[in-house]
Amino acid sequence: MGRYVRTIGYFVLAFVFWSSSVPAGETKSAEERRAALERGEIVMDLAQHPVSKAYLPTGQCLVESTQEEVWNIITDFDSFQEYLPHVVYYRPVCWKDGRLLVDCRVKVAGLGFEYRLAYDINEAQHATYWYFVRGPIRDSQGYWRIEPYDATRVLVTYTTTLDVGRAMPGFLERFLAKSTFPDIFNSLRKRVKQLKQQGPIKRPVLTATACPVF
Repeated sequence: MGRYVRTIGYFVLAFVFWSSSVPAGETKSAEERRAALERGEIVMDLAQHPVSKAYLPTGQCLVESTQEEVWNIITDFDSFQEYLPHVVYYRPVCWKDGRLLVDCRVKVAGLGFEYRLAYDINEAQHATYWYFVRGPIRDSQGYWRIEPYDATRVLVTYTTTLDVGRAMPGFLERFLAKSTFPDIFNSLRKRVKQLKQQGPIKRPVLTATACPVF
């Protein structure tokens, strides 16, 4: 049964990441990185954690917007399903120890997966950090960060880890890590453009309260 579940899991994950149609570019020098960003490309680095061996991809791109506008989008959890691939919902639950607990569900090829993340929301740095709480995988962490770039654009950085255990073949883990970023960044760009056409991008209202103490 366990082997069957792992096989299904590999298929689903492969489907998620293989469905990305535009590869993220990998660059080495600072000059190459800046030139790629200026061309509108998604720049990506891929390293492997020395202990857990999980792959640690980090992507960057330029977005024509302000820090505040992009910030308002990546902290509006209730709207994630409107533009992020495969998301059914992200639902803020409550605040615990300064972190926002968020219940998430994604659906791919007819299969749904539910898990919980805990978010650190750092408004001063325009960054959100998330940590895995529970779900069908071993671990997942990551962050969004929005930094000023020039008069009309911001630099958006996104990273995430996916640790499903040592049973996953290394080549598949690398493939999954590298190929999901384009859809995420391109969906964010499209969302920014769409909302700006409708008027100012409004600040989201987080209605979650403190978690109950048991």
